[in-house]
Amino acid sequence: MTQNHPGAVSLKVMAERKIEGVQTTKQFKVPPSILEFEDGFNCRPISREHVESLKQSFKAGVVWQPIVVRVADGHVFVVGGHHRTVALREMLAEGLEIESIDVTQFRGSDADRIIHMLTSAQGLPVTPLQSGVQYRKLIAFGWDIKKICQHVGKTPAHVGEMIRLAESNSDVQRMVESNEVAAHTAVKAIRAHGQKAGAVLADELVKAKASGKTKVTAKTIRGDRLTLEKAIQREIDSDGTIRAETLCQEYKELISYLRSHP
Repeated sequence: MTQNHPGAVSLKVMAERKIEGVQTTKQFKVPPSILEFEDGFNCRPISREHVESLKQSFKAGVVWQPIVVRVADGHVFVVGGHHRTVALREMLAEGLEIESIDVTQFRGSDADRIIHMLTSAQGLPVTPLQSGVQYRKLIAFGWDIKKICQHVGKTPAHVGEMIRLAESNSDVQRMVESNEVAAHTAVKAIRAHGQKAGAVLADELVKAKASGKTKVTAKTIRGDRLTLEKAIQREIDSDGTIRAETLCQEYKELISYLRSHP
């Protein structure tokens, strides 16, 4: 049942009267020129397209959410809002007068800042690889996968796979970031081929492009291969035995040797 609070004309008044559940939050105005970036605490590379979109929205009068900052030794570092900060810097350089912008102050540890980046609804979404890089940092801070999952709302399987992706070779990561291979497909290739995953995926990309596709997926890797039942049926000898070396090409020499040395 809703409650009426006579004389309350604003949330500020209601907070001052200490009405249950109503609180004020501190927000500040600062000149954009004092905002700084901190190395290693922006998991998203700056997107030129997104920056230009933000500049257009600002000039059109769209009200942005406050930029999240932290203060250390007199420096004001951006915690959330890197793209907006880049947009502000560029608009200032272009001659647009911007006296101040709204910010809120973040309080927490280095690990807390990473969680904020991963879970913030503002800005561009974090890619799977970018998530994996941040998960690795949290592991280095002494977190375990269970604790990470509790804070980011992901399953242990997802966190583990993204960490595996973040630890993969650069050729695999380049293909994932360029959207030439899906993250989950890359992880499967890493599990199956280890250090050779990049070369395998590169070969599959050539095949995919030859067939008119733009990226490697689990489906393109499977291609039009026969199902196991059809393959087995095709490889049954006239005497009813299965030619295992044909089904398992990788071990055909060993199988042939064992066959000839009963």
